[in-house]
Amino acid sequence: MSVELLFVVPILFWTLMSTFVFFDAYRAEAISTRAGLTIADMYSRETDPITPAYLNGTRQLLRSLTEAEADPDFRVTAYQYFETDDEYRVIWSRNRGMTPNYNDARFANIRNRVPDLSDGEVAILVETRTQYTAPFTSAIAPFDVDSLREIEFNTFVFISPRPIQVCWQQTSTSDQLCDRFSG
Repeated sequence: MSVELLFVVPILFWTLMSTFVFFDAYRAEAISTRAGLTIADMYSRETDPITPAYLNGTRQLLRSLTEAEADPDFRVTAYQYFETDDEYRVIWSRNRGMTPNYNDARFANIRNRVPDLSDGEVAILVETRTQYTAPFTSAIAPFDVDSLREIEFNTFVFISPRPIQVCWQQTSTSDQLCDRFSG
């Protein structure tokens, strides 16, 4: 019995620890997804101009919501569809950590990931990227789980602006770009 116990206890211990790590990774992914949705909802309701301070505050909020790392990355892009040209045009794009910002040419590269819009409709794309590191790893030869050491969670959230008017700060000066939307 004691010999069998020597064989079974390490396997049971590894199973318990692996279950904990997998559960923790799924929990972190769910939190990252919900944080991306929260950030998108926040931008969709904003009526004041988006400033660099607002973007920095968004990064701090994302850091607080995910509890995953010191500097999570995000990019916010407002874009509009034009049916006559059958193209999407970027109105405004800013990021913290995810480079580069979108322009019309770069945005065309992700067109297959963008939902269909009606003519003149505006949407906001919020992308977040957070890193997850497992709390511990099992380095015992037959039980080594390399795939959970470092994971990157990416969210890609589309949302329509909710207020009638949305303003974006064009440059570091006080220039504003404001548009009225029907939605």
